[in-house]
Amino acid sequence: MKKNSNNSSKQFKRSTLLGLVIALAAVVVINILSSYLFFRIDLTKDKRHSLSPSTIEMLKNLDDRVYFRVYLKGKDQPADYQLFAKQVEQMLQDFRSYSKNVYFEFIDPLEGKNNEEVNSILAEFVRKGLQPIPISREDASGYSTHMVIPGAIVSYHSKEYPAQVVVADPSGSDWLQYSIQELEYNLVSPIRRMMKSQKPNVAFLEGHGELDFWSTCWTMMQLQRFYNVNRIVLDGKINALRDISLADSASQTLELGENRYDVLIVAQPTQPFREFDKYILDQFIMRGGKILWLIDNTTASLDSLQSTPEFFATPRSLYINDLFFTYGVRINPNLIQDLSCLPIPQQVSTIGDQPQYKFMAFPYSLDIVNFSDHPIVRNIKEVKSDFAGSIDLVGKSENLTKTPLMFSSERSKLVPAPSIVSLRVGISKPNMQEYAFRNLPIAVLVEGTFQSAFKGILPVEFDTIKELDFRDHSVPTRQIFVSDGDIIRNPFDRKRNQPYPAGYDIYTRTMFDNTQFIVNCVNYLCDDDDLLQLRAKNFKIGSLNQEKIRGKKIKLALLNIGIPLLAITLLGIVLIVLRKVRFSKKKQS
Repeated sequence: MKKNSNNSSKQFKRSTLLGLVIALAAVVVINILSSYLFFRIDLTKDKRHSLSPSTIEMLKNLDDRVYFRVYLKGKDQPADYQLFAKQVEQMLQDFRSYSKNVYFEFIDPLEGKNNEEVNSILAEFVRKGLQPIPISREDASGYSTHMVIPGAIVSYHSKEYPAQVVVADPSGSDWLQYSIQELEYNLVSPIRRMMKSQKPNVAFLEGHGELDFWSTCWTMMQLQRFYNVNRIVLDGKINALRDISLADSASQTLELGENRYDVLIVAQPTQPFREFDKYILDQFIMRGGKILWLIDNTTASLDSLQSTPEFFATPRSLYINDLFFTYGVRINPNLIQDLSCLPIPQQVSTIGDQPQYKFMAFPYSLDIVNFSDHPIVRNIKEVKSDFAGSIDLVGKSENLTKTPLMFSSERSKLVPAPSIVSLRVGISKPNMQEYAFRNLPIAVLVEGTFQSAFKGILPVEFDTIKELDFRDHSVPTRQIFVSDGDIIRNPFDRKRNQPYPAGYDIYTRTMFDNTQFIVNCVNYLCDDDDLLQLRAKNFKIGSLNQEKIRGKKIKLALLNIGIPLLAITLLGIVLIVLRKVRFSKKKQS
């Protein structure tokens, strides 16, 4: 019996040792395979831990080292910045998993520096495009200020570019969640800029009463991060949008080039277009140019209500409807009233010499929340619009694809122009039967091969200019039509000489997504679909429902504490029973 017991003991030791060797071998094999194979399963609904396909492709195609010097390090960093630094490190690790050309390090640039050196270093970061963030705190010694460098310097192909990864949420919410959401975009954008040999050219059109520099400066600043941005006047010049030069003065022959600009922005013109300017725009499109049209087809504006409680809105004569009709859309000379609207202050009484104001809903100030699933508007939540009109899709060209991007609500009303616009519309109770229109298009994307608006009707004076090389159809290109120019307008504080973001409501101090919508439109028109994919990523950090927690406190405690303890107890009982059964069999043998 003793001999059998010794044999069993030796057999048990051999099996245990063999199992240990097999386990160690498996670990070694898995580690070797993992160095060659990389995969990850992201079980989150919004795929917040997965890189975009465009980012992965870019990383795999890197032909030189990309070096990130991240400055979110220091012993005095606040706790939320330390947490964010870990998120940055994790994403850079993900980058390196797809490309061994990615290198990074975290640096504390202020460690061991005196005040003079610190000031010099901070000034250098400002020069490079990283604005330090002062963080004030109170401790036993009193108040102190710690400077956080909110990003990294990225090096690639002997170039350097700043990557600001700590960004404020335009809506005023938590910066941490917003910065994590924008992190991939902010880390990838500098690499893409340095990979491009030349930035696309974007121009704002002037000369027809369009919004001026101060009314569009906020959007221009945002676009300058990615593009060369200019302002141009056509004034009947055939070389305003196209490279045309005199090749031979003796023979008066011209050297014809391509378009000077990739995208043209026409922001709320108020004066009619001359026929030759329309011809220049038409031929710009025929040669692959893209245009973002932001058009008010009526004279209605909030400025008109500053001095009078009502005004007469009439159709605006821009003389470009024939262009739009040929390109597949019609921007109607009407106004949308919508029950999904914003309040504006209205005078309700006077106390002494002081007028008394009250916020009341104004159906002409639209709060747009209905969007298609196109990447341009996938991350857009709300857009502010004043006096928008409706857009119709016209024509049946098989060469064009038309995609409405944003719409009015399910309770909309159409007011034809001419009509009286009055502040009293927000005071009176709406007739619900009149608000019977649903989802009226306010922005439409049209892409494909366009037909020239001058095909078959080219004026004689244009036809004689043979050197212009008239084209009656375009190469594949894109246009976006928006029936409200105020969407791109930014408020401007002339006393402080400071612009507010486009979409900022100065009455309610609410931020809307107008700027992001315009940037997304230009990204798409410039064929920057990869940037658009990154901007379209959107996720929310889940929060607990406190009301449900209070109502099910005991049940949740049992689920989270009792069930694991019960499972461990049952497992222990099963193991004890199995052990007794096994040893009883050995004794019997």
